[in-house]
Amino acid sequence: MGLGDCRYQLIDFGMGRKLESLAGYVIDRPSPAAVDKIPREPSRWKNADAKYDAEQCVWQQRQPWPEGLLVDCGGFQMPVRPTPYGHIGLFPEQHDNWRWLGSPSSESSNRQSALNLFGYTGASTVALARAGYAVAHVDAAKPNVQAARQAAMQNQLGDAPIRYLVDDAAKFAAREIRRQRQYQTILLDPPAYGHSPKGKVWRLERDLWPLLNDCLQLFGENSSRLLVTGHTAEVGQQEVVQFLRQTAFLKQFQRSSRLIIESGRSQLTDEGDRSLDAGFFVRVQTP
Repeated sequence: MGLGDCRYQLIDFGMGRKLESLAGYVIDRPSPAAVDKIPREPSRWKNADAKYDAEQCVWQQRQPWPEGLLVDCGGFQMPVRPTPYGHIGLFPEQHDNWRWLGSPSSESSNRQSALNLFGYTGASTVALARAGYAVAHVDAAKPNVQAARQAAMQNQLGDAPIRYLVDDAAKFAAREIRRQRQYQTILLDPPAYGHSPKGKVWRLERDLWPLLNDCLQLFGENSSRLLVTGHTAEVGQQEVVQFLRQTAFLKQFQRSSRLIIESGRSQLTDEGDRSLDAGFFVRVQTP
């Protein structure tokens, strides 16, 4: 992914961890998908600049985390920083989805609208804004929304038509239906488990389906795009595709050769050309 000094690279993985380079800064952190794998180059791991200890929820740093560290995301850059939960403020496996989002869904001269639910720190929002979309960026965590605003400014999008919203994704979508607002692109990357700003519990296997129904009601009559990604064993791409195909929204397009449904597993590839699973994706584009 990316070129030059700012690129991301998965170096190695195994024993439940992954070794990554963030523009040359090497980190060692947990990876559930690598539990049953064996590291390819064990000697490389001892020189990691930072390692995340999941039991103590702390980063152990041999070298200080560089200030203003950026990673190339293919046409734009995103800040990366250590979080208390072992994340870095970026999911590099989303690279193909950023490229897909960055392609306008029609040739309309009118500015199109996009809704990014569970928007995290805004990489997808930046990809959409660069493509000319007006974006509603929604996340339940205020620090994530603030980080998304900073990411937009980092990419000279400070004046872009982006709404930054600290809100519960399901409640926001329901309110947008009542407001009769429409979007041409909707994406959601929900967690397996989480809490709304007011403490309501979110469980993917229970709460995804009504939210998807609401999202479909926010599409207009023109061509529309939906992206759903996830990282849990309870729900996968097959379940999402099966659910969507049974909805009235998609049934109207079932005989159209222009209806596109893509699904599969996102992958990260290490320096030895081994693939590490990174969750599912479902991409839908209607005529």
